[in-house]
Amino acid sequence: MKRISLLLPLALAAACAPIDDPYYGGGYPPEPYPPSSPYPPEPYPPYPQPGYPTPPPPSYPTAERYRAIGTEPFWDLRIGRELVFTDRGTNFTVTQPAPQPIIGFAGEIYRTPRIEVNITHTNCSDGMSDRTYPDTVRVRVDGRDYRGCGAASSFFSSFDERGEPVPPMTDPGDAVPLDRTRWRVVSVNGRPTPRTDDFSMQFEDGRLSAKFGCNGMGASYTQSGATLDAGPVMGTKMACPDMSWETQGGAILGQVMTVRMIDRNRVTLDSSAGTIELVRS
Repeated sequence: MKRISLLLPLALAAACAPIDDPYYGGGYPPEPYPPSSPYPPEPYPPYPQPGYPTPPPPSYPTAERYRAIGTEPFWDLRIGRELVFTDRGTNFTVTQPAPQPIIGFAGEIYRTPRIEVNITHTNCSDGMSDRTYPDTVRVRVDGRDYRGCGAASSFFSSFDERGEPVPPMTDPGDAVPLDRTRWRVVSVNGRPTPRTDDFSMQFEDGRLSAKFGCNGMGASYTQSGATLDAGPVMGTKMACPDMSWETQGGAILGQVMTVRMIDRNRVTLDSSAGTIELVRS
């Protein structure tokens, strides 16, 4: 009993001794977290850390309009203030306000109630021309999936159907009048035309004539600088194996168009319905 009695005061003294803690000054309540102790102890390391892969930058400026196309069926998607999807075979169109994109490691995602777009920054071929596009695009519209290729809108007029860069004009502000000129239609909405059929346009004394593989079309027109305005488009009504060319071409001609002179021998006609690409013949 004497031995236990002697040890008890020593144990009580140890329990009451100050805690060996640099952040504890003793007493109660404890002192606040020492202001001299930085938190965090040192700056966080940069992210990603050296040696880790970094996400690639978008392949197009976010302020620039974007376009994607596909085949089987032929479709077209434009991204600007709105997402505008068009099935070119049926002219079925869905328009949704453009949301802020979700930036992923491999690309961008746009989600709306009816349209979802997944852009992956990997090279893509449309299977019908020699163009190589910078992006692979998947689109889901009203539950249906579409696959194709995409790029900034300027890409489509910067490379021809052979995949060759289009040389710039020496004076891009000089709009060449179309009167008394003949042209071969080389693509409609980015889709190269067959070389075996008649795809052509001619401008003569205020009238234009056009062929998109089968029926002939005609209309009066006026040109003011880079603005081309055709009157009502009339045409023959023969049944053709593939009417999609005429449907798309006629829709473009039926709207006010902008003439973009890529060079002296190549132009595009752009309207709200799409784009016709021409080379001088």
